[in-house]
Amino acid sequence: MTHPPAASKAKRKADDRDRKRRDREEMRQAGIPDQRMLDAAIVDALRDAILDQGGIHAPAEMALFKEILKRSAETLRDRRQKGIPLNRANMHSAIANRLIPMPD
Repeated sequence: MTHPPAASKAKRKADDRDRKRRDREEMRQAGIPDQRMLDAAIVDALRDAILDQGGIHAPAEMALFKEILKRSAETLRDRRQKGIPLNRANMHSAIANRLIPMPD
């Protein structure tokens, strides 16, 4: 099996970056939210729904909250932030604090 020349691979990568950049700009121009904005809106809605209910009191609510924490943590597992692996305990705290902020 032969591999494509490095220049060809670099060109494909550059073309792909340019295509994605154009796609993102088209989405912005069309008023379509990007993934980060959507994710933030979903998290804000979850947080507001929890707070509107007065927090988590019933066992069923706690079970749902724990499931959200678990799934969020699974999504972040093995990810890095600027090359530094995420700390599991700190990740859980950050997710929980994002969903239910501590009172000031």
